[in-house]
Amino acid sequence: MDNPEKQFRDFYERQSMVPDRAAAILAEGRKLAAAHRRQKLWWRTAGIAAAVSLVGGLGWVAMRPDAEPIPVQVAQSVVGLPAVQDSVIAFFETPNYELDQISLDQPALLAYLKVQGAPSELTVPDGIGGLDNLGCEVLDVDGHQVYIMCFYLDGVPRDANGVAMPGKKPMMTAAVAVPEPVESVSTEVAPVMMKKPTTLVHLVTIPRDQFLGAPIAGDPASMSQNGEWSFATWAQGDVVYVAATPADAERFAVIAADLSF
Repeated sequence: MDNPEKQFRDFYERQSMVPDRAAAILAEGRKLAAAHRRQKLWWRTAGIAAAVSLVGGLGWVAMRPDAEPIPVQVAQSVVGLPAVQDSVIAFFETPNYELDQISLDQPALLAYLKVQGAPSELTVPDGIGGLDNLGCEVLDVDGHQVYIMCFYLDGVPRDANGVAMPGKKPMMTAAVAVPEPVESVSTEVAPVMMKKPTTLVHLVTIPRDQFLGAPIAGDPASMSQNGEWSFATWAQGDVVYVAATPADAERFAVIAADLSF
């Protein structure tokens, strides 16, 4: 291919142009060509940078918490039995815990829990259905709501007139034996009245699809222990049930044998 600069010089020589004028025009042409090359290089570089920025921006949008095009997988979509056990123990061993609802009315407690999001199939098994209710609680366990109904294992505390006294932290009075006073002391010592917690059993429920390693519906309840607490776990339909109590393990085993629907 011919040299464009030579063609340019020959063209102006044919025009009988003064050499200085031709040289000046040629120099200007070189300057414009150089500027054109710089502009072309700038656009090419800017285009690459824009593409990188766009890709980076898309990646940032995809990772934003409120980004909808690419849903983020929840790290923990289910909750296991150990977490349920630890949360129940921690809540009920807190000295001043308070339940969401206090009532002896079992249907009212069931209705309350279902309004809060409990499974519509939630019901109370025969093994504890006949016990007096204390109340209910909606407890958060690793970001999941579990629904708890509380029952008096030994019946609701009552006053001297036999009137039921349900309370947020049930206590019953017990007389503690006092040693006989020594002979040198003439003052009579009356029995000391102390209060101790009544024994409760808790029915914990959670949707089956949110429970890690959910038991097979219809299988007998499986027993487990966590410290002084005993647990029985089973499933019915789309609901996993966990019965929990700090009661004597042998006594709870008798109750768990009747946990059926």
